[in-house]
Amino acid sequence: MNSTLNAQLLYGNRIELNKEKSFWRKAKYSFLFFIFFTLAGFFKLQFFQSGLLAFSGMLVLFTIYMLRKRVKWKTLCTVYLYFLTTMLFFLSLAAGGMKAHSSAWIATTIVTAYWFLGKKRSRFILVYSAVLLTLLFVIELVNDGPLFDPLSSTNQVLFNWLLDLALLLNISNDVRAMDLQTTIFQNKLQKNSDELIQFGEELSQTNEEINAQKEEIESQRDDIEKSHLKLRKSLDHVTDSIRYAKTIQMALLTSQEELNKIFKEVSILFKPKDHVSGDFYFSRKFDNRTLMVVGDCTGHGVPGALLSMVALEALDRLEELPESPADLLEALDTYFFEKLRQSNVDGNKDGMDISVAYIDYDYRFQYAGAKGKGLLVDNTGVVPLKATNRSIGGNIKKSKAFEVTEIQIQPDTLICLYTDGFVDQNGINGKIGSLRFRNILEKYYLKFTKDCVEELEVVLNNETYGFTQRDDITVFVAIHH
Repeated sequence: MNSTLNAQLLYGNRIELNKEKSFWRKAKYSFLFFIFFTLAGFFKLQFFQSGLLAFSGMLVLFTIYMLRKRVKWKTLCTVYLYFLTTMLFFLSLAAGGMKAHSSAWIATTIVTAYWFLGKKRSRFILVYSAVLLTLLFVIELVNDGPLFDPLSSTNQVLFNWLLDLALLLNISNDVRAMDLQTTIFQNKLQKNSDELIQFGEELSQTNEEINAQKEEIESQRDDIEKSHLKLRKSLDHVTDSIRYAKTIQMALLTSQEELNKIFKEVSILFKPKDHVSGDFYFSRKFDNRTLMVVGDCTGHGVPGALLSMVALEALDRLEELPESPADLLEALDTYFFEKLRQSNVDGNKDGMDISVAYIDYDYRFQYAGAKGKGLLVDNTGVVPLKATNRSIGGNIKKSKAFEVTEIQIQPDTLICLYTDGFVDQNGINGKIGSLRFRNILEKYYLKFTKDCVEELEVVLNNETYGFTQRDDITVFVAIHH
């Protein structure tokens, strides 16, 4: 197909090339004729007007030839034909009018124009030639004969014979060009016919190959559809399992009903990255003390959720609170180390970052964090809570003790423990960041925690539109009784 198309393009270019060669051959013959006619006009016929017109034709053709590399040949051909028609008009006018055979030559220029320039451009030359011939006729009609009649009858015959000879040469040149093009076209037609036969055979063979490939593709498609169906069933099964695991995890987290009994005001923003979360929260009342915990286990999804269940199990087993939050963190670290067999060389190395707070009945607040995050909001503004740069779990040697922060809070102090999922989330304006997070919390001091969490969720949804959630998100906001 491509080879045939290339051949057609080459054929079109060859037509243009042959026409161009024919035009320059015509120009060459015309130039020789103008030389001959100039000499004949001056010396033989004693007809100086024809000699001057022929000489001007020589100059025009010489100029056209000199411009052949700068101007397109069709443009030069158009100029040549308009000039030739005009010159023949004036030659007829000066050599006896309609009886001069130069008027007949005007009519033949339309054939040359149609061949070289095509239908569109040749129409203009046709109209121009018709106008000149009509003008010649009107002049003789008004003048009751030719406007000029300088030649004797013998010279008139000789003059017309020379014009007829030139006209014959002009027509023979056009016929030769057309005949050459017809021969080329017939040869090309035969070649194209052979190519079409060969192409038909190749197409038939290709069609058979395509049909074979189609059958193979259909077979592969059926296999893929079966595999896809199996994968879909497996995915649905896994998804259903994870969703069920979510219900189990939510059951292990402290319920909203229990939280409402413990705190004066409490709201939680809990958004797992996947169906289940590596984040968790926990709260319980022990005599005159309230325990408040937020944890962020290594990873997210199913692995993180399994670790969170280990932590929740450890917290749920507490019968009484250790003396300080730091003691509870040490106990959790030991529990992870033993439960996950992290003493083994190839044992589990995962752990968690966690924030732990104690609130006494007299509003004595104690806080310890293992890379956890927390802050207080009161009438002085936002008070960040300092955590120790140490995680729970893992087989790294623990030489640093957990630091405890102790503060006497007010009854209306807003307590917030959270993981880094919210502040580290990428959004339209980059990361949401700690500063924006703190500003929102500060705005809701002495207001409902529910409204605070709702605004946090609105900000999260607006900022992360079009962005993927990168981590689990937990924000635990409360006001103690």
